[in-house]
Amino acid sequence: MRSGTGPSGLKVFAAAVVAVTVGLAATGCTGDNAPGAETTPSSASSSAAGPSMTFEEAYRKVPMDGTKDLPITWDLAGAPDTGEVLAARRSLAYNYWLDQATDWTPIIPIGRFVYTEEFNEKFLAPYATTTSDDPLVGPIWVKVMGVEQTGPDQARVTFCTDLGYWHHAQTKDAEVRAKRGTVQSYVMENVESGDGERHWLADRMLDPDVDRQAKYGTACTKWAQHQP
Repeated sequence: MRSGTGPSGLKVFAAAVVAVTVGLAATGCTGDNAPGAETTPSSASSSAAGPSMTFEEAYRKVPMDGTKDLPITWDLAGAPDTGEVLAARRSLAYNYWLDQATDWTPIIPIGRFVYTEEFNEKFLAPYATTTSDDPLVGPIWVKVMGVEQTGPDQARVTFCTDLGYWHHAQTKDAEVRAKRGTVQSYVMENVESGDGERHWLADRMLDPDVDRQAKYGTACTKWAQHQP
C-alpha cells in the first residue's frame, strides 16, 4: 500500500498481486507514491451489472473532476476523448476517489461498472468495507499522453499525473514532492457486459508504467509543475 494503516487506492490491489506476488507494497510500502505493480487479473470477461443500477447511472456517480479534498484538473490536448479514453479517465478518477475516502462502502460497488468482472472480483470486492483514518488528499493534474490500440477491442491509455501536492490528510504542512510526475497506464477492454451492451472497462492498471517511461517520462516531468 502507499502508506498508512489501511489499504489506500487501487495500488493496494496491485500490491496484493505482488505480495501474492493503489496507493498501493510489496511487503509493506513506506512512501506515499511507492512503486506500484502491474495488476493482471487472468483475462477480461463480461462485467456483471448490478440489478439496481445502469452503467449510465453508475458513471454519473464517479466524480470525474475529483472531490473537494482531491480535485482533478484534466489536460485533454494529447488525444481525443474517445470511448476508451473516457473510460480510462473514469478508471483513474475512480482510483483517486477511493484514495480520498474514509469509507469505501458506497464506492466499491461502482467498481464493477468501471473495471472488468475479474478485476472487480479479485481486487475490489474484497475491500468492500474498508475504512481509512488517513486518506490521501490534495489537488492532482492529469494529462493524456497517448493511446495505443494493442489488440482487438483492447487499448492502452497512458497518463502523466502531477502528484506534487498529493499527501496524507494527517500530514500537516506537507511539502511539495520532489518527484511530481508519474507515468501511469490503463489497459482497456471493450467487452459485452451484463446488460447485453459493450463497454470499455479497465482490466489492468500500470502505475508506474515503466514500459512507457522512456517515451513519456521527460515530457511528463516537464509538464508536472502546477500550482494549486
